Amino acid sequence: MAFKYINPGYAELLSVSGGTTVTGEQYSKTGVSFWQPTYYKGLNLSEVPSELYGKFDMYIKNSENADRARFSIAIGDYKIMEAETFWSKWKIRGNNNNNTLAAGEEVRVKAISTVWFHIKPGQNNDGLFHAVIDEREVCNKSDAYVGYLTNSDAKTISILSGTDEILISNLILSDEAISPREQVVMLPVQATQTNMTDCGDGSYEATAANQEILQTVDVVALSAQYGADSRVTGISLLGNPAYRTAEGLCALTALEKSGGNVTEYGRHIVEQNPNSTVMDTRTVSMRIAELTGRQFGWRAGT
Repeated sequence: MAFKYINPGYAELLSVSGGTTVTGEQYSKTGVSFWQPTYYKGLNLSEVPSELYGKFDMYIKNSENADRARFSIAIGDYKIMEAETFWSKWKIRGNNNNNTLAAGEEVRVKAISTVWFHIKPGQNNDGLFHAVIDEREVCNKSDAYVGYLTNSDAKTISILSGTDEILISNLILSDEAISPREQVVMLPVQATQTNMTDCGDGSYEATAANQEILQTVDVVALSAQYGADSRVTGISLLGNPAYRTAEGLCALTALEKSGGNVTEYGRHIVEQNPNSTVMDTRTVSMRIAELTGRQFGWRAGT
């Protein structure tokens, strides 16, 4: 299995309902973040990953309600990382809570904190646990017990934040290597080309099969902010919300158009729930400058 999951900070992109998306640039580099209070839920995978890389941002408000706050990310019964307060002091633990990664003043509060990790299973004290918090390596063990492969829930990466005290964003998960420098960037749109109906509120409605929407990236703006030679490692197309109102048109296919050639990617069946979403993610290897002339979007179908 090769997968890459990219989430700017939308609770709607998780495999569980009941989470909440919070808007605000003070909480997230992407402008959106989420909290999700359901235990043992988060992201469902098709297979158990042979290893797992992760990267995310975390904002701890540290308000008077901090004692009720807790964040954890786990796979199966293996707890990758957990953040909570002990006697009014924040502590971040990892590797099934066997290692303290940061405590007290080391834990960044009322600011965006960035976390990266890599785990690899090993049941004979030969597992790997590697973690970096705010560019500081906090743990690198090659003799850890990482035993999630045999757990019945190992196809689920649970992402728990019980209250809005801890907000999560800029989330990247993969079974292939990701750099601690990777981040989720919301692509600025230069132009939209479509034969769908423009609803006037940023949404578009397809009324017939094969109608398309294609959007051009504002490469000039993107290059000015990040540099034209910066690497693009993944592209995720998102419809939020994306839903159908009848049984006829029920699918959206992800598209990329370049030089007159249209490439189809994933086909997704859309739900009738007005709060549902659709997302198509793939790994790429290019520079920002190579996005010039490319269009990304969706085609409606039955």
